[in-house]
Amino acid sequence: MSYTYLHYFTLKIVLCMFFWVSIPNLYAQTSYKVTYNISEIKLQGSIDNLDEKGKRITKQVSDKAKDVHYTLISNKDNSYFELENTLRKESDSPLDDMLSRMAKRFPSFNKKVYTNHNENTIVFVRNLMNQDFLVERDCSNFNWIIKGESKSILGLVAKKAEGNYYDPVTEEELKVEAWFVPSIPLQSGPDIFNGLPGLIAEVNLKGAVVSVLSIEPNMILKTEEMDTAKAMTQEEYESLLKSLTKKYMEN
Repeated sequence: MSYTYLHYFTLKIVLCMFFWVSIPNLYAQTSYKVTYNISEIKLQGSIDNLDEKGKRITKQVSDKAKDVHYTLISNKDNSYFELENTLRKESDSPLDDMLSRMAKRFPSFNKKVYTNHNENTIVFVRNLMNQDFLVERDCSNFNWIIKGESKSILGLVAKKAEGNYYDPVTEEELKVEAWFVPSIPLQSGPDIFNGLPGLIAEVNLKGAVVSVLSIEPNMILKTEEMDTAKAMTQEEYESLLKSLTKKYMEN
């Protein structure tokens, strides 16, 4: 075997090894842009108990909810979630604005959420009484139980999971149903919901169902980190909620 051929053969082996090692790493670093919307709002009571005006407004809010979009940028290490910025249309009326604000209340999502999956921490911005508060804490433990049911979402196989979590805003222990996609190996999902072995494509909450509209892989997308220098702890946040609730009741 000549030196030239041996050199070529060795180089070919090295390149092949690099190729096969690099593919998993590239895949692992792929980011995804995921768009969600409010596919259904839930009333705490029957719509039949409402008068005609109430039924009409409820229908308008339900229709407007589908125009409320959220964006998730995620990779295997971290994710960033927020309400999608939409330009106000000239045709939008004060009624449109009011309906949109009403629709956004049903999922009770935070304004922005940054999750570090490696450190199991979450940072979020919560708007309370027209003021934004920044909070940093551990990710919630949803005690997920994966069920045997599955369905197709955007042509992908999604599996069902059920969990529960404590909501300090309402001071309730709430249940959540999630549908996740195992073929997209991300722990992420909308708002604070994460921790399943696959991207969460849909969450069924007390006030709304939030569903995925599109999933776009993109190698160059980066998640936006949030400055936590002035972030509150979970304990400080819950203390603030109690203080605001007391102030509201007194007024």
